[in-house]
Amino acid sequence: MTLSLLFNLNTLTSIILFLGIPSFYLSFRGPKYIKKSIFFSLIVSIPTIIMIDYIAHLTNIWVIPYSILPFRLFGSVTLEVILWAIFNFYFVIMFYEYFLDKHFTKRLLNPKIKYLILAILIIFLIFIIFLFNATDLLKIPYFYLWFGIILILIPIINQLLSYPALTTKLFKTAAYFFYLTFIYEVTGLTLGWWAFPGTEFIGWVSILWASFPIEEIVFWCILFAMAILSYYEFFEDDEK
Repeated sequence: MTLSLLFNLNTLTSIILFLGIPSFYLSFRGPKYIKKSIFFSLIVSIPTIIMIDYIAHLTNIWVIPYSILPFRLFGSVTLEVILWAIFNFYFVIMFYEYFLDKHFTKRLLNPKIKYLILAILIIFLIFIIFLFNATDLLKIPYFYLWFGIILILIPIINQLLSYPALTTKLFKTAAYFFYLTFIYEVTGLTLGWWAFPGTEFIGWVSILWASFPIEEIVFWCILFAMAILSYYEFFEDDEK
């Protein structure tokens, strides 16, 4: 945080600083976890963030005002947000595997992963059809709240109820990433890496010198790491 504010770093540099450096460190310390972590991160994070970020910009939920590239995918999605998603997924999974799970398996693909890939492909195809033929259908009221409940909260609850033995590990991961993401949030808003210009939120939180939606602190700062691991455990790992 201090380096970011002192040198007024841009969004891409922030991703390297907050997510990239610790990801590379864990990769060096736990190379046996790399293949599974990066495979899952790439196949899930890229199509998911493209859809979510496009709809978020369309509904004015959040904006990423600056990018190092002169163009954006579909006119909205920046390179930075895609890299952010990849490194966020990867860092969470590597942290979990290296410090808490430690159930290394040589198997790269769990048979269940094909169902997740199929679901993502179908949803992404529907998104593309709507994008080019019925964009208004993507203007979902209170989008952050709905995708947070459906894609983040419900999978976590299902995982914790189905496999309560994972509760301690998921909560320990969430505690660490709450600290990290909260600092990232305050720094990002201070330096203008992102903003929340919309009004369709259930409320706002003001902490230190930053104000952001309740959805942001609940679904990203508190629950996002647990959601990643809920999908990862169910579709790719051993749920132990």
